[in-house]
Amino acid sequence: MNHLPCRERVFPFRICANEFYTPYLRWFRHLSERLGVENTLAVWRAALAAYDDTFTVHILSAGWTKVALPESNPNQGAEALLDRVFPAPHLDVTGTAVRDVIESTPPIPQVRRCFGNDTVEKEITAFEALHLRFDGLAYLAETIIKNYGKQGELIVYDLMVAGRLAAAHGETGSVEEFIEDFTAVNAAPSLFTAGLRHEVIHKTRREAVLHVRECEWARYFRERHPTVGYLMACSTDEVAYKAYNAGLRMQRTSTLMEGGAVCDFWIYTLDPQPPSTGE
Repeated sequence: MNHLPCRERVFPFRICANEFYTPYLRWFRHLSERLGVENTLAVWRAALAAYDDTFTVHILSAGWTKVALPESNPNQGAEALLDRVFPAPHLDVTGTAVRDVIESTPPIPQVRRCFGNDTVEKEITAFEALHLRFDGLAYLAETIIKNYGKQGELIVYDLMVAGRLAAAHGETGSVEEFIEDFTAVNAAPSLFTAGLRHEVIHKTRREAVLHVRECEWARYFRERHPTVGYLMACSTDEVAYKAYNAGLRMQRTSTLMEGGAVCDFWIYTLDPQPPSTGE
């Protein structure tokens, strides 16, 4: 049994107000296509009507430093993002109206008030980074499910799958590479490893059993958004693994997110063992 150490709980986290546009624009477009524009606007208003930004403001309050980006790095402004996600006026809503909605969605207004359009960086905890990334989306997810029940759950699942696959940028590889990465001890903490404690119970080149015993993703969603935690953070794992390699499979009978003692990942493949090279 290989006991892996708990990761440091802080890591360098970089933010800019514009980077939050893309997921919100995708959600707005997808919801408008599924529910209609008026229903989407109603969901958005209801989700954020009583939003408390106290914790968000606390995270952004001090210690951030401006990051000097290379001149060759394009500034992906709001207009460019809007044009990319809404390439044609196929919905009964103007770009200006969509931008107004997105501009009011946290943490965009809070980040803008503190830093304008600057890119800034600070060492923060995974819990704090998850709050900046997912708090607004979680409020939307909760309201969609409250208003639309099982249909709402399926809509949120589709949105999370699309976002997860987009974030992967089409990266693919072998089963062996995935197993090695999945069980590796990374030197630098990140949003995925900071505060993580897990054990490799069993590992071969084609199979791994790993128990996660502490996870900041589970802690964040259980404390802040318990009803949508599994849906937003756990439900898309196997889809993402299969996108990396179609031969990968996952079984899991327990998760911290749902109150279990561990997340018991069993990652394996049913594909036949590749022939020996004779080495």
